[in-house]
Amino acid sequence: MEGLLFYVFGGLAILTTLFTISSKNPVYSALWMIGSFAATAAVFVLLEAFLIATVEVLVYAGAIMVLFLFVIMMINFKAEEQKGLRLSPLAVLVALTFLTLFGRAVGDLGSASGSKPNELVGTPGAIAEVMFTRYVVPFEAVSMLLLAAILGTVVLSRRNSQA
Repeated sequence: MEGLLFYVFGGLAILTTLFTISSKNPVYSALWMIGSFAATAAVFVLLEAFLIATVEVLVYAGAIMVLFLFVIMMINFKAEEQKGLRLSPLAVLVALTFLTLFGRAVGDLGSASGSKPNELVGTPGAIAEVMFTRYVVPFEAVSMLLLAAILGTVVLSRRNSQA
């Protein structure tokens, strides 16, 4: 039964992610992304990684999506829709590459060397050990990417409000 639920929630996560990157309306895209976060959290619950599932819902579906919706409301998308806002093949390639790398990283998050399977998966100590030793550079790169996105949003919103 758990295997079937894993495939159902995994397929749902992939499907909602595809809807996220292919939706023409940015608000709908953000809503599909919330669905993707929820399905991913369900997969983590099935893997007994309750901390990661909780963080997925609270941080990503909560805080990050509020930030995304704030950004969407700041930018005037009416002008973008007239230009023909489309999904480029490069964006799809970048998204798939990111998802592949993210999947590999998540597979290693809870596994401490020499531990039994599922013994330390999803515990705060196991996550912190792997994140701040093996994945410290990608962790900091993501924080810099978020900072660049926030600054870009401010620049775009100022440019649109002056025009």
